[in-house]
Amino acid sequence: SWFAHDSGLPELIESSDKDWIGPLRSNRQVTYGGEEIRVDALTERIDTVERDVEDETYHIWTKKLPVSQLGDVKLVLAEKETDEEDEENPVKYLVTNKIDAPTEHIIRSYGMRWRIETFFEDSKQDLGLGDCEMQTDEGASRHWHLLMAAYSLVRLDPESSALGTVRSKASSLRANLEHSLKEAVYNLLSWVRDNDDRSVDDLMEEIDHLFVHSTADANVQS
Repeated sequence: SWFAHDSGLPELIESSDKDWIGPLRSNRQVTYGGEEIRVDALTERIDTVERDVEDETYHIWTKKLPVSQLGDVKLVLAEKETDEEDEENPVKYLVTNKIDAPTEHIIRSYGMRWRIETFFEDSKQDLGLGDCEMQTDEGASRHWHLLMAAYSLVRLDPESSALGTVRSKASSLRANLEHSLKEAVYNLLSWVRDNDDRSVDDLMEEIDHLFVHSTADANVQS
């Protein structure tokens, strides 16, 4: 992961007239009350406000402050509340050049990054993202788009199926793939058991029928 002050990414983004949101290291210097202090030292001098963001409760403090190497930015200190006594929830220090952005928007936008990180991790480990040997831009682009399509198909299973229940508890793409395969094999064996007088052609027709209906259901849901 990148920190806002450790790369030239903010400058590159701003050169395209775009806004950015990023994390700040706890030892980064900020100017508060006319004094330069570490950003984590602010927790002893401020009072946070409790707010709900997407069904999660946070203790939040925010202010426009000068930050070393970044200039004037909007700083957000956010700590998520949890019922688990043993679970650590360190304060998150977030900064953005979008000074007028609502605090909830900043926290929500930063939270989306986790989906991106899990996508790259799962794609590298299970779908061959790092195994592309194409030597042309066109070939690499096709590999990339096919991989994203495969990832989307795996993630967009029907919530009403048994797999939907398993998926809510699965922590990785590999677990989703394993359960998808088990469900497919189970359904196939169940059909064969209940239709032992049907021919192979009938079996293939039934598979095609199920596939068409599954695709139609997915299109309706999307």
